[in-house]
Amino acid sequence: MFSIFKSKYYLQDLIPNNYIDIHNHLLPGIDDGAKSVAETSTLIARMKEINIAGAIATPHTYTSRWNNSTSSIESAYDYVKETSLNGCFLKGYASEYMLDSSLMERIKKEKLLCIKDSFVLVELHLFNNPIDLYELLFQLKIKDYKIIIAHPERYLYFHHDFQKLIKLKAFDVYFQLNLLSLTGYYGTEIQKMAEKLLENDMYDFSGTDVHNEKHIDLLIKKPIPFSKKNKIGDLLQKNSFFS
Repeated sequence: MFSIFKSKYYLQDLIPNNYIDIHNHLLPGIDDGAKSVAETSTLIARMKEINIAGAIATPHTYTSRWNNSTSSIESAYDYVKETSLNGCFLKGYASEYMLDSSLMERIKKEKLLCIKDSFVLVELHLFNNPIDLYELLFQLKIKDYKIIIAHPERYLYFHHDFQKLIKLKAFDVYFQLNLLSLTGYYGTEIQKMAEKLLENDMYDFSGTDVHNEKHIDLLIKKPIPFSKKNKIGDLLQKNSFFS
């Protein structure tokens, strides 16, 4: 229970007991996250310390950088489950897919790895607004995927026109907040956009996007805006859907 006299709040103060992280890079050696099982185990131990109950692993699948497959992700997941004392923390595996033409080719050949049921996590290019964004999303929809857009606050090309984010949300997609965005890790502009989306109740889920221990340190040490405490707490509760 929160004290009315508490002057600072941290994300770890708000994380509920049943919180499942749906965006992270815990699997070792297959993207820019953990490099070894030992690092995976350390990251998991640190996450448990801040009350995170479990995680669904979501390594990148991005053809030109980390061209993962169902097989490579499953192998890394199984290896962690078999060799790490903290392996039971992982509740499943999916991927953070780059939304581009190569993903369209992929869905013609195979089913995507989903976080739960048909919920699929996708990211957009950080700096270049996809010209065919809605066509790409439509192609996922006709395959009956429910689309979770990772960290919409980080796409700078939406910042000059908030209506573009409203339009995107109205396309029946889900928005996932990166908790790190609230710490200022990606810069003040992204933090402000995260707070604006939060204030407008546009987020559906959240995730840590943890790659390394520095990220966990920020979740522990960086205070969050007092005025956003209740909104953040309510949003964190929504991840119980994945328990």
